[in-house]
Amino acid sequence: MKRMKKHTISYASFFMCCIMGLSACGTSITGGRSMEPVAVLDYVVPTGLPYIMTDLSGYSTDSQKTAYLRPAPGQEEVLYFSVRNLDQDRIVYEGMFETVKGNDAIKRADFSSLTLEGNYRIECDIYGCSENFSVTSDHYAQESELANARVMEGLKDLSAPPATVLDFLQAYEWYGMESEENVSEGIVSAAPEELVCVRDWISGSDYSESVGTDAVIYAAILAKFSFLYKEYDSSLATECLQKASSIYSQSGNVLKSDSAAFRALAELYRTSGDSTYAAELLNYKDYFSSPDVYPDEGYMYGAMTYIVTRQSVDKELCDMLVDSILSNAQLINNRRREITDPLSSQTGSPEEMIGYIRLLMSANYILQGYEYDRTMQMMLHYLSGLNVESSVYTPEDGGAGVYCLIYGCMAKLESEGKL
Repeated sequence: MKRMKKHTISYASFFMCCIMGLSACGTSITGGRSMEPVAVLDYVVPTGLPYIMTDLSGYSTDSQKTAYLRPAPGQEEVLYFSVRNLDQDRIVYEGMFETVKGNDAIKRADFSSLTLEGNYRIECDIYGCSENFSVTSDHYAQESELANARVMEGLKDLSAPPATVLDFLQAYEWYGMESEENVSEGIVSAAPEELVCVRDWISGSDYSESVGTDAVIYAAILAKFSFLYKEYDSSLATECLQKASSIYSQSGNVLKSDSAAFRALAELYRTSGDSTYAAELLNYKDYFSSPDVYPDEGYMYGAMTYIVTRQSVDKELCDMLVDSILSNAQLINNRRREITDPLSSQTGSPEEMIGYIRLLMSANYILQGYEYDRTMQMMLHYLSGLNVESSVYTPEDGGAGVYCLIYGCMAKLESEGKL
């Protein structure tokens, strides 16, 4: 996983204004403007953190909505909070802070019953107010569209790296293929814009001369694209599959125990049905036979591709793959409260949180379990501002595609009323 960028909210605690006199026209102090040069002060504006933490990206109308108060040591206890509608400039909700089990250092504000769309902020005595946030009925759908647009821009200017493209294709496969817009009376029309952008990226950026992981990821991209694009242009799909096979044969053998190679193998086998790839996949049985194995993204998505393929599969390997994903997902789900506690030492890095969500998405795809829906939402809230630094964590270029997956998943759950 690529390093994440952190955007922290800073609050200026220093303000100084000097008015030396009035202008010759007799302008009042209120409206006057000094013509003197502004002094350059060697002063570092101190950085403060808001006492009230919210999800800065916003909330979905029907989902659970929480914020956290971080009380100052020795300060008088604050019991109540209110939610102000900024569009109407009035208080629309009042509630009492709740104690967070296992953490006396924070208080929770639950305002889930507030379902009216609009712009808001949390307010309370002593500590003031939170940053502004929105509540919308299609919050995650909007975020999904923005994430896709950012990656598609990178596809068009060829700046998107292979890892991003593969995540983007995975998101399209899972959450972008339900519409029948491109099929009319059995006649396939033009390919969706997402696939067209990937097609153009493939024709413009060639990673076939790369070595190691990048080359193997590129082979997985070509194989997955071939599978998804064959109904629109079978000759191009065949060409991509042949190229994927060639690249893997040159680079994949070096990475036989690597998760990227496993994912490429799964994509190649699903698209081609070649028994050679099936035999190579069986070599991973020893790896997945360990009950303690934690599958990273390559193993997880490769496992999902293998499980859903219409090709002949090894049942024992399928069982191992499913058990590995579900058992680890359950362990994470059991720890969800400590992991998403804003002040917990058990949270880990944003990269680790993204890894947890990836695993839960895969488990959710298998089980469609409500408990994983809620856990993913809690983790996404954490990454979007409900953390000790009130920061929004966004991935570097190499990880941008993961948010197409995450928000695609959440938008689907949102549309189904499961959040």
